[in-house]
This record gives sequence, structure tokens and C-alpha cells, in this order.
Amino acid sequence: MTNWQVLMTDTAKADLREIALSICEQSGDLDTAVSFVTELQEQCLALVSFPERGAIPKDYVLKALGYRYLVYKHYLTFYLMNATEHNVYIHAFFNEKQDYFRYMRKRI
Repeated sequence: MTNWQVLMTDTAKADLREIALSICEQSGDLDTAVSFVTELQEQCLALVSFPERGAIPKDYVLKALGYRYLVYKHYLTFYLMNATEHNVYIHAFFNEKQDYFRYMRKRI
């Protein structure tokens, strides 16, 4: 079984920073924010052994492009797989309350 490499786009990194800032602002605790973002990153790193574990979006455009997503607490992680290179590209993180289909369509 081949392990995959998980790579994060600059957009996804920016999303993580925004999530951390939002949690820190709401909770008033930097450690809580850092801990949660670390948990999100760990969820992504688990894709190295089973990248197909993410759900396939119902949105036909995202589905046609090959996107998958993970759900962790109230956040969704959208990613693409490149089977030839054995790479997983993390593209975006969204709070489930956001209109993520609209945002994802703008990003692609």
C-alpha cells in the first residue's frame, strides 16, 4: 500500500489562520485556537493512508472536478487527489454555516 503525501495550498493555509483568529477572538484563548487548528491538520494528515475516505460533494460541479471533503466538528475540508503523483491537495476549510459551495465555485 502506497502512502500519499498531503500538501496544503496557500488558500487553505490562509483559511486555517482565519479559523484560528476567529476561535481566539471568540474564546479569548490562543491555546484553544491552536489546539483546534492542530486537530484539523491532523485530520488532513490521516489522508496519507486512505485518501478516498472523504465524502463526495453533492454539488455537480465540485463532484465533476473530483473534490472530496472531510467533516470535523463544525468544519469542512475540501481536497483533491492526484493518483499519479500520490498527492492529496488540501484546497479549503469552511465552517459548516458558510455557503461553501458558492465560495468553492469562486475559487475553482
